[in-house]
Amino acid sequence: MRFSAFLFVSVLIVFCSCKKNSDSVTLTPNFYIINGGAADTDKALLLFSSSDTLVYNVVISSTYFLPSSALISIGVSDELRASYNSTYNTSYEAMPANAYSFKDTITAGVSSLYDTIPVYIYKHALTDGKPYMLPIQFVSTGGYTADATASVIYLHTSNNILSGIYNATGTKVLYNGDAADSNINTKSPFTLNKSLTPSLNNTSLLDYADLGPNGWQYIIGFSKEDSSFFALPNTVIQNSIQAGSFKVISAMFDSTSKNIYIKTSYKNLSGDERIVEESLTLQ
Repeated sequence: MRFSAFLFVSVLIVFCSCKKNSDSVTLTPNFYIINGGAADTDKALLLFSSSDTLVYNVVISSTYFLPSSALISIGVSDELRASYNSTYNTSYEAMPANAYSFKDTITAGVSSLYDTIPVYIYKHALTDGKPYMLPIQFVSTGGYTADATASVIYLHTSNNILSGIYNATGTKVLYNGDAADSNINTKSPFTLNKSLTPSLNNTSLLDYADLGPNGWQYIIGFSKEDSSFFALPNTVIQNSIQAGSFKVISAMFDSTSKNIYIKTSYKNLSGDERIVEESLTLQ
């Protein structure tokens, strides 16, 4: 089956490089969910675009090639949600039955490296501002054992209204010296897809311009004092620029469209100013 969830390509490379030795088919396979397990719940965070339907691929595999095909079935277990809330002191609500659908049975073949089961989540059936969880576990593994550490995937949403997948367009203007001198070295436009993910204390993380691969991120959220929208630099940015030079020229969030606009400036360690302007809209 073709694997369409690009989020797990790197995970698959790691797992597939150390499993399913064709010389070891006499060993008993165990089934597991590659992107499952309570420790990996961040990977199971559901980020919506502007579309009503989100598709998340549950990826199933076994530790060795099967000697014969096996019928594998999965299902929802709300008891696991309650247990998760108790263990991790969270307050996820049960996802309504009309908010999701998936094929609950597949046939794992003797030569397949992995199988994917698309889970469809319908945003219109969820209430904004509520965190939901959908634990999916093995119901049957065709007579084989399921790995206890990766037999469940805890799909969940965030109650953070900023979370989602955004299209970002912007411009970086690199000056020689101060921007006030209008001596522009380079003007660089960028267009990217960005995931805005929840973080600590009701804040979210968002890649800064096109410098996310360098660890540069905004910390964004709403002030507890007056609910105003803010954007701050993370420690990677602060440690990479001239101390005290980061300034937020403008930061706006439209609660209706979820559009975000941020304009900032900073000076690099050589004292050259940079002005970054970007607009983000839900995909």
